[in-house]
Amino acid sequence: MMMMWGVCALVVIFFYGVLGRFGPAGDQATWVWLESTWTAETNYEHGPLVIGLIGWLCWRMRNDFVASPVKPAAAGLLIMGFGILWFVAGWRLIQPRISVAGLPIIVYGAFVYVYGWARAKHLIFPLSMVAFVIPAPGLQQMTTGLQIIATKMAYHATNLFGMQTVLAGNRVYDPSGNWGSWEIDAGCSGIRSIVALTLVTYVYGMIVHKKWSERLVVFAACIPIAILANAVRVTSILVVARINVQFAKSTWHDYSGFMSFGAALSLLMILSTVMRQGVKALRPKVKVTKITRTGPGGNSSTPAPAAADPF
Repeated sequence: MMMMWGVCALVVIFFYGVLGRFGPAGDQATWVWLESTWTAETNYEHGPLVIGLIGWLCWRMRNDFVASPVKPAAAGLLIMGFGILWFVAGWRLIQPRISVAGLPIIVYGAFVYVYGWARAKHLIFPLSMVAFVIPAPGLQQMTTGLQIIATKMAYHATNLFGMQTVLAGNRVYDPSGNWGSWEIDAGCSGIRSIVALTLVTYVYGMIVHKKWSERLVVFAACIPIAILANAVRVTSILVVARINVQFAKSTWHDYSGFMSFGAALSLLMILSTVMRQGVKALRPKVKVTKITRTGPGGNSSTPAPAAADPF
């Protein structure tokens, strides 16, 4: 067993930490390239956080892992081989994202070979988190589209509130010039909220919900809720600007994002609660207090009469 883990560790270290092929100069190892993408420009600054989260999820399932029977399966070698081929395909095509995706396959195959299917299945969820550290291609094009959506929604909302505004591309401005012109740039597109909310929703849905139908509903609701919350945030900035432009540009612009993210998360929590417990879970619970009266004849559990209405 120790020899198997040693071989697996050497394979992973060589393929992902030594063998260079990626980056501007074509000499970066896969892991080095991956770390270099965890920047604000890619909206994947959460990369190190996800790595820590994977470790926590593995620690969380340790009891279930140990309680499962050990039945080594030779099919694990085939899974490892498939993961290695997956890495080689990305390496040959100079597509580091494909190579990174081969890592969880290799690790999973090693566990199947050493411990069997029953124990290895507990690693599927933690290993699937690797998808959240790989920068999604085309994210910049998606950001541009979200800018337009947020701009149009804010334009229609402000006019609905009686504010005369003009729409020009990704810019909304006041024709009277009282509270200026506002450009919805990439930072206000909501892409960061979508990436963060998708990660939180995935972890929450997998842990809290046991039915895949419920999980899929929560996942599907994540993105439209994030887009709506961001549009409300942009609209609120324009509304506040009509009252105080400087406050809207500084304090409100900087902190309203936290409130919109919290609102989106709250909506998802409400949806999750309704699916698990029904609408009755949202109703306030009324506690009925039983009044016990003590009289000459002893204790009585008869409720006290209601007070008479005043004249």
